[in-house]
Amino acid sequence: MATIEEQQKLIEVLKFTPRTYKVSLWGYGGEKVMGTVDRKVWNYCMANQVDLSDIAWGDEDTVASMGLDPDMLPFSAGSWYECDDLAHVNGTSRDSGTLQIEDENLNTVFAKSLEECDNDEEDNPKWACGETVWIGQIKPGKVVFVGSSNEKGTFFEGHIELTQPFDITKLTLCYDDIDSEEIVNGVQYDGEDIDNWGGSTDGKSSDFTMCRVKKGGDWERYEPKEKDWGHPPHGTSPSRWEQTETFKFKKLKPTIPGYYSVNWGGGSSFGSLYWDGTAFGEWEYGKFNPVRQQGVKSWSGYNWDTSDWVNQPPEPVDVMCDDKKCGWVGHGEQRRRDDEYNDYCPECNGTEFTWIDYDPNTALGRKNRAKYCLEWDPAVALERIVVPVNNVRARWPTNRP
Repeated sequence: MATIEEQQKLIEVLKFTPRTYKVSLWGYGGEKVMGTVDRKVWNYCMANQVDLSDIAWGDEDTVASMGLDPDMLPFSAGSWYECDDLAHVNGTSRDSGTLQIEDENLNTVFAKSLEECDNDEEDNPKWACGETVWIGQIKPGKVVFVGSSNEKGTFFEGHIELTQPFDITKLTLCYDDIDSEEIVNGVQYDGEDIDNWGGSTDGKSSDFTMCRVKKGGDWERYEPKEKDWGHPPHGTSPSRWEQTETFKFKKLKPTIPGYYSVNWGGGSSFGSLYWDGTAFGEWEYGKFNPVRQQGVKSWSGYNWDTSDWVNQPPEPVDVMCDDKKCGWVGHGEQRRRDDEYNDYCPECNGTEFTWIDYDPNTALGRKNRAKYCLEWDPAVALERIVVPVNNVRARWPTNRP
C-alpha cells in the first residue's frame, strides 16, 4: 500500500496542468577544438614565424599574400574548427555560467550560477562528464593544435514538456573536460536529451596554438618570434600642441612619406594611414595596399620636422590657474600635490585649473599657440642629441606642405 507521502505526490500529479518549461544556459563560454597535426607542420610554422590567428581568421588570399604553403598549415585558412580529431565542444563554461529555468508564464522557478550548482545538495541538478581530453594524455612526440573562440551570451535554450511538477534533481548538465576546461554542452531531463534550439553569443577573444608533447606528460607551447614584415615603423600620434591643422586632401597633399592621421572612406573612417609619396594606404604582410584615394577627406600630422629628434620644439605650458588675480600658467607637474592627490597652484594655493587648448582647427587653439608655443631652442636641442634618431616619436613625418 502506498504511503501517505506517495499518495500526496500522486494527488499533486493528477492536479497538475501540463506545462512547458524553458531551460537556458548563459554567461561565458565558446567553442574549443583539439586536433593532431604533423611534426612537419610545426617545423614549417616555426621556421616561417606563422601567426595562427592570421590563418584562423583569414582566407586563401591571406595565405597567398603571406607567401605560405597551405598544405603545411595545421588547418585550412578560416577553418580552424575543423582540426578537431581529438575534441570539439561548444557551450557554457562551468565556472562562469548560469542555469535558469522558467515556466510558460516566464516565472523563474530556478536560477543559479553553475558554480552554485556544483555540489550534492538536494535542490541542485546532476552532472555528467562526457569526453575528457588533456594534452598530457597524448603520446610523446605528437603535436596538438588547440583552438578556441571565447564568447559571451546564451549558449543553450530548450523546452521541456511536463505533465507533472518540475523537479530540479531530474535535470542533468552534461559537460566535456577539454584540456582542463569544463564546458557544459548538453542538458537532459529524466534521462532524455533536451534539444537546443538556439541562443545568441558575441565573440570576445580567441586563442590558437600548438603544443609539442614531451615525455612525462609535459609539452612545449608554440611560440614563434613575431615576424618582421619590413613595414615602415609606426610612431605615436602627435600631442595637440605639435599637431598640424587638418588639411583637405583635394587641395593639399603631404610631401614626406610616413604615417598620418587621416579621414577616409568618404568620411566614415578615422585613423592612421601611410603616405608613400603618391597615395594613402595600409601595410599588410609586407605589401602596401592603397585605399580608395577618392574617399580620402583630410589629413594631419606633426608640425615639425621629425627626421631628427633634436628638431622638436620645447613643450609649451599646459595648465593655468582659474584665479584671475593669480594668473599662474605652467606645466601640470609643477603644481603642488598633497597626500590625497589634490593639486594646488604653486602661487596662490588655488585648486581650480583650466587645461590650455592647442587645437589647430579652432580660433582659441591657434590663439594659444601664438601666445604660448615656443620656437625651436638650440640649447634644448643639444640635450636631445643623446636620444637615438630612430626614437618612436621621430618616426612620424612632418605635415608641412
